Amino acid sequence: MQTETDARRAGGRLAWAALGWIALVAFLDTFAIVPVLAPYAKRALQATDAQAGLILGLYSLANLLANFYSGVLIDRFGRRLPMALSLWAAGALIALYPLATTPELLMALRVLHGATGAVFVPALFALVGEYGKRNRTGAMGSAGALIGLVALLGPPIGGIVARDYGEPALFGGVAALMLIGGVAALLVQDPPRAGQAQASLHPREALRLPDLRRVYLLTLAMTFMMGALTFALPVLLQDAGYDAAYRGRLFGLLALVSIALMASIRRGRLLGGALGRAMLGVAFMAAGALGLSLLADAPQAFWGVAALYGVGFGLVFPAVHLGAFEGAPDHLRGVSLALLHAFYSLGYVLGPAMAGVVGAAYAGYLGAAFGTVLLAATLGLRRTR
Repeated sequence: MQTETDARRAGGRLAWAALGWIALVAFLDTFAIVPVLAPYAKRALQATDAQAGLILGLYSLANLLANFYSGVLIDRFGRRLPMALSLWAAGALIALYPLATTPELLMALRVLHGATGAVFVPALFALVGEYGKRNRTGAMGSAGALIGLVALLGPPIGGIVARDYGEPALFGGVAALMLIGGVAALLVQDPPRAGQAQASLHPREALRLPDLRRVYLLTLAMTFMMGALTFALPVLLQDAGYDAAYRGRLFGLLALVSIALMASIRRGRLLGGALGRAMLGVAFMAAGALGLSLLADAPQAFWGVAALYGVGFGLVFPAVHLGAFEGAPDHLRGVSLALLHAFYSLGYVLGPAMAGVVGAAYAGYLGAAFGTVLLAATLGLRRTR
């Protein structure tokens, strides 16, 4: 009996190690590659500014659209095998980046690459929720902290590799790590789940649940405000004469605050539970967005803006994943998490685009207004349950 228990514990430790590795590499393609991709496309493929922008944006658009079917896939066929196949596909597609000879070919690879991310990311968080049933709050926070670590270290490491060894070496290295991630996915067993025989796996089933609609609104508010920040903050600092290194330190502060907060919250009922933490986080981000425009003429104060954003993101990111997992019936948890990432991508598409329309000086006002409206809508749904 003791031997069986020890075997289960060893299997659990192996699964957690594999999930930790996947959490690290799953976002590495975004944080390490994206900062160098547009300059590479312009230099190596003679892409125009518009084409370079499309090369970056098509990933998020494809990811957004693919998330409407990927949840059905991982709920019907399990988490492990779809996650492994999608990680291998992502690695193969990244390895093909240096072989693209025209901007259009690289765009096509980015579309296919974006679609693969719609599978392994929700599958990862579904497994984190299922394996972390004794403390899902801590499990989601740990996964978020690992992703935050990649967000902090990925851009500078990617930039150094691209500078010293060239972009093809960076693409090849990230591709190899993704392929190893696919192997790690095979080390994770799908936990038994009730309700697998349920026939209805359509995304509209998840959208009918008030708790999930609230989670999706808060996710959209979070990523819209983050998107507005990523557009406006560099522009405002550049106009004020600050260099790229200074801008990087501000985003580094945001990431560090988020990581510390996500790693420290371990109790499910803290700050009103997952939904309460997500709403509080959106309020912090809205305050930061407001400060971004109010303090546009005092860029030294942007350290406070970055800290507010860091607190907000650190509260919201793990909380909405936990809410999407626990707010869905067992047979719809993959669908629920995939829809969460559809709204996640939508915010990152709309935020920079709309901030660009109103201009960097007013992007903070726009983000604060958008976040406040969605926060109010979330409270409205709460009252009408």
